[in-house]
Amino acid sequence: MTGWGAGQRVRIGILTKVFTAELVDMAIAEYDRAEQRRRLLPARLVVYFVLALCLFARESYEEVLRVLTSGIPGSRALAQVNRSSLCRARARLGENVLETVFRQVAGPLATADTPGAWWRGLRLLALDGTQFDLPDSTSNGDTFDGPSNTGGVPFGFPQVRAVVLAEIGTHGVLDARLGGYRDGERSLAYPLAGSTGPGDLVIADRGFWSVEFAHTFTAAGADLLVRLQSNHLGTLQERLPDGSYLSMARPGKEVRLRASREGRTLPKHTTYRVITFSKDDKVVFLGTTLLDPEQYPAAELIALYRERWEIELAFDEIKNHLGPGGPIRSRTPEGVRQELWAYLSVHHAIRRFAHTAALAGPAVDADRVSYLKCVRIVRRSVPSQLGASMETLTRSLTEGRQEARSRLLPARRGRNCPRAVKKPNRWPVLRTRAKRGVVEPGRWILSQTKKAKTDRRAGRPVPKPTPTPP
Repeated sequence: MTGWGAGQRVRIGILTKVFTAELVDMAIAEYDRAEQRRRLLPARLVVYFVLALCLFARESYEEVLRVLTSGIPGSRALAQVNRSSLCRARARLGENVLETVFRQVAGPLATADTPGAWWRGLRLLALDGTQFDLPDSTSNGDTFDGPSNTGGVPFGFPQVRAVVLAEIGTHGVLDARLGGYRDGERSLAYPLAGSTGPGDLVIADRGFWSVEFAHTFTAAGADLLVRLQSNHLGTLQERLPDGSYLSMARPGKEVRLRASREGRTLPKHTTYRVITFSKDDKVVFLGTTLLDPEQYPAAELIALYRERWEIELAFDEIKNHLGPGGPIRSRTPEGVRQELWAYLSVHHAIRRFAHTAALAGPAVDADRVSYLKCVRIVRRSVPSQLGASMETLTRSLTEGRQEARSRLLPARRGRNCPRAVKKPNRWPVLRTRAKRGVVEPGRWILSQTKKAKTDRRAGRPVPKPTPTPP
């Protein structure tokens, strides 16, 4: 069997049940990325290779390809492929194929039997944004930008801003949008309304609420529970028996003009319910489109708002348990977006595996199935299921679910951890990014020359020589 034939037999372990060859080939054909001749690295192999890069985020290109193909007859030629060939293969594939793969596999996971995924008949969703650190390359810095100090001097790593819509009960990602560091989370969140519908309750943190934001999601049929800023309380209309009140707000002039230029129609006013409560001697305001105080009590909504933190755990799973815990590996903007779509796809597939394991016996909360354990099971399945048939993959998937349920995590206790800076910066000004400014790479802005070190030996000062008498 030739190297091309071996590439056609590549699988990605038990995740092949999610990323089937038919799904991958359909995404490749949609953007006409199929090879015109028999290549050593066919497009399907490259898709599985990019997904495997996320499973083995701390391994080199060559090692990931070796894990993905070793043991398949005819794969000896693939073992000799170098890093530059793999980089060019990723560039030929592009980012759209992986985005299509993600949108094909993403979607709601929770069923009626999923504990913690529903509240009074509403599916609980969380909406929030996060940043991913990128390699310090000039193209990444020019495209995505990053943090800078008060003088405008950039420092640290370039960053991608991602806004994600995820299920609270399963941590499964429904939809996401990627942008640069300077892009606002609210503007990136508007397209996510298309992935919601009637029966969904979207919980979001402070900074998202506006009349336009509420209209976008309610027009799709979803309800909102969002923390309000003090300038978004609107005008009091009616006080309700549970202590909350109905409020009304109108879109601003600039918002109306922008919507008119874009051909959109905004309502003249929006009515919503404001809930007030105290936390740590601070007054907190929640805004919701659930107006009935009897059907949706304020006390339950206040307790429900804490569930928004489940999406922070999903971000931790993507960045640290699955990812490298630092900057991702791609040094070009297209490669960055390709890799992030692959991370979201693999995370969703593993979350689907964990959810099915939670429901395989007596239904338990998906939080009690260790995500890191599921990641390890999937990683081990890649070299052991090379070229396996779908029947073998199905049997391995069943065994993996049983292993994931073998030792469940204890029920999560209610915790209240206030925000705190646990690792303060040692220096007041951080290192500049590559080719940004005149600071020499590796030096600090306020200290561009090496400091003179005191002459010490083993922590003791060296005695000064006694001057020789004249």
